Amino acid sequence: MTKHKILILIISFIISNNADAQWKDLFNGKNLAGWSVYLSIPHESIKDLNIPKGTDGKYTQPLGRNNDPLGVFTAGIQDGEPCITASGQVFGTITYHEEFENYHIKLQYKWGEKKWEPRLNEVRDGGLIYHAFGKEGSSDKTWIPGQECQIQEGDTGDYWPTGKVRMDVPAVQKGNSGLWYYHEDGELRSQYWANNMAERRIITELDKEMPHGEWNTVEVICFGDSSIHIVNGKVVMRLYNSRKMANNKPLKRGKIALQAEGAELYYRRIQVRNISQIPPEYAED
Repeated sequence: MTKHKILILIISFIISNNADAQWKDLFNGKNLAGWSVYLSIPHESIKDLNIPKGTDGKYTQPLGRNNDPLGVFTAGIQDGEPCITASGQVFGTITYHEEFENYHIKLQYKWGEKKWEPRLNEVRDGGLIYHAFGKEGSSDKTWIPGQECQIQEGDTGDYWPTGKVRMDVPAVQKGNSGLWYYHEDGELRSQYWANNMAERRIITELDKEMPHGEWNTVEVICFGDSSIHIVNGKVVMRLYNSRKMANNKPLKRGKIALQAEGAELYYRRIQVRNISQIPPEYAED
């Protein structure tokens, strides 16, 4: 082999390694170091927790931060690989300690079999919160404020706010439900933290999820005040003008959080990398 070819191989190897090294693993595969757990008010069907109850038998206080007697979030193994298990028995989040700006996050998730009250008879639910900020549990005594890429059976990639934030998404209304559906040619619809689901949620009809029991890949690309939701390699939503409701200040950075919401859910291969532009394969035409 000539010196020229050897040099090309070395350069190619370095470039390849640098490209791989751009990704940072957020889960060390052994424990939950670097993450904090916040758990909401447990359902009354859970017995013997050391928190107050009202006269109606319902718990009145959240379990709070890093108080997880039920092991709602644990480090484990699924299909021979390390993962974070979210049992879903109590609603809550696990939040990574570091903030990111202009970043690309990706992870894989798979549903387990267990479901819990109050979603025992509902579709399995979870979520990936990005640009998270403020106090854990400050929204509905459950969530950290931020923008959410929904992870839910049949609805992965939907948009929800988990606190007093706004996002503009091209969307159209369909039928008599009043709900808004993502449409790349629709007018920008400003969605925000509200009790009315028509003012809060944007639904994607691009169902790209794998069958139950198989792993799915979810990615969110955040650049400036825009973001892109990607499910199994397919762009399912483009979102614009991320901002806080209080002062309309752009929301371009924050922490990453994963939800537990009444269903057993496994998260693995949780990685993030900084970006200087939207990757060409996901840029708009």
